[in-house]
Amino acid sequence: MSKKLFLFSALLFGMMVALVPACTGDKCPDTCGNGVCLEDGACDCDPGYEYDADGICTVLTQDKFTGFFTVSENCSNNPYLVEIVVNADVTKVGIKNFWDVFQNQVIATISGTTITIARQEPDNDKFFVEGTGTLSTNASGKAVISLSYTVKDEDPVMSTGTKSCTATFTEN
Repeated sequence: MSKKLFLFSALLFGMMVALVPACTGDKCPDTCGNGVCLEDGACDCDPGYEYDADGICTVLTQDKFTGFFTVSENCSNNPYLVEIVVNADVTKVGIKNFWDVFQNQVIATISGTTITIARQEPDNDKFFVEGTGTLSTNASGKAVISLSYTVKDEDPVMSTGTKSCTATFTEN
């Protein structure tokens, strides 16, 4: 092999090695829990899960929203109690005693700190509810959900109309 051909081959090989990322071992943790590992070694969590302190997808988003809450709102005179419970779908929660009226749970979708109530008729009585809100924490470290929603009576004979409400759910 001529010296020129050898140098050309060596140069070509060197350029190829420089262009291919170095394989320094697996950047991913042993597991991402409920997620997948990205090329940069970070975990990408499945819907309904968040990172734990180690960057692994083990924390259920539902856990931030569940518990007993005292509700103050502009649509009722007295504060009342609701319970927010887990749902089989990890991206949702159920709200018991919503509006201090509904007998069945109102189902809400959660993502990060957002809660969304898609239009639904919880009690099959022509009363429909929908709304959106956000989760935060107060100075005491308690969860607080600020929610705007509407309840619409769609009874064709005796409708009471639509109520637009703003509510604050404070964790007990």
